[in-house]
Amino acid sequence: MKASELKNLLNSLNIDTDPEVVCGEYWLPERLVNVQQENDLLFLEFDSAPEENQGEEEGRGFVEHEIELIRERLIQILEEGSDTNAKADAMLALFLMAHERSSSEVIELLENPELMEEPTD
Repeated sequence: MKASELKNLLNSLNIDTDPEVVCGEYWLPERLVNVQQENDLLFLEFDSAPEENQGEEEGRGFVEHEIELIRERLIQILEEGSDTNAKADAMLALFLMAHERSSSEVIELLENPELMEEPTD
């Protein structure tokens, strides 16, 4: 695709929207983090996703926008009106969750906090 075609597509977006530029799979988008022009080529750099040959084990860690989400959640915990012990418990739960689950599961739970609620009997 030529840059002019991309510019036309971007210009056709609703003025009230500002979507992220991504590539990859719908369930694990890679976000555009850098653009560099080299002669008549425009190189787009995206945050990393897991390699296809990694098998069952996910070893990718967190990408830039996911790290920012974790940071936001930690700030929320620190700014809560609760006591120090409650904040420590919340941060411990976050760390344990990150240790015990895959990075994509952690991000899914952080994006949808209602999924973390314990089911009631």
